Amino acid sequence: MRLSFANGEHADVVVGDGATSLGTAEGNTLVLSSRDVAPWHARVTVDRRGGVLEVLDPSARTHVNARPVREKALLRCGDVLCLGKVMITLKVDHDELIETSLPAISTTLPPPVQPPRVVLRGVSGSHFGKTIAVNPRLVIGRDPECDLVVDEARMAPRHAVLENVGDAIYLRDLAATNATSVNGVGTRNAIVYAGDQLAFERSHFIVEAPGLPLRGEDTTAAAQAITEAHDAVPADGEAAQSRHPQGATWWLIGVAALIALGLVLLIQHGI
Repeated sequence: MRLSFANGEHADVVVGDGATSLGTAEGNTLVLSSRDVAPWHARVTVDRRGGVLEVLDPSARTHVNARPVREKALLRCGDVLCLGKVMITLKVDHDELIETSLPAISTTLPPPVQPPRVVLRGVSGSHFGKTIAVNPRLVIGRDPECDLVVDEARMAPRHAVLENVGDAIYLRDLAATNATSVNGVGTRNAIVYAGDQLAFERSHFIVEAPGLPLRGEDTTAAAQAITEAHDAVPADGEAAQSRHPQGATWWLIGVAALIALGLVLLIQHGI
């Protein structure tokens, strides 16, 4: 995860697993010289699951995507963290991680799927808390005729389109503007993955697509690794045969027959 300072208060910093403290006091991991930042303002902890913001000074002004935070908040790439007036965008480690080369636009899309495979969940702006289906194409813009209307100053009437084609999700620019970002990186076209955050000015959305791969996830390789690491589980019939081979079965039948013969002899002799 990369911390990018919009107004140049600090050079971009890539933070790995562990804790990063921010404040004006010497001893912080990142020392910020701003009157609105507290001496020990906040701490960002990152692990393989994502990031967590912990506010160290509850009296200090702290916001994530324009929403105030008093104690803790989950963080993901694409979020905008504000410590006082210091604006920090959380980005992927390198801009090149956002793939911008898309296949040609399809003239025929598959019919809508019920329920939709891909939805956008609003995490800030006027669509906060709402879910919008991409089924299979979603036109985004300021025009009231768009499928998703985002009323932001830099948004074009028909700004972008999001497509779900097979197991792929594509974001295509329709207006040649730079008011769109994917995981904090400004872009016009991008291949999008489940869990990515799309931002159109102050309106942020999380891509939710159960069953589709996350960024950096290779489902085919994972399936092969599981197959190579574990023996196949036998079916019930096969398991039973492996536990009781055919020879063992005939041996049990022979023992039962001898026991029955002995009982018959005992009865005949009156014992």
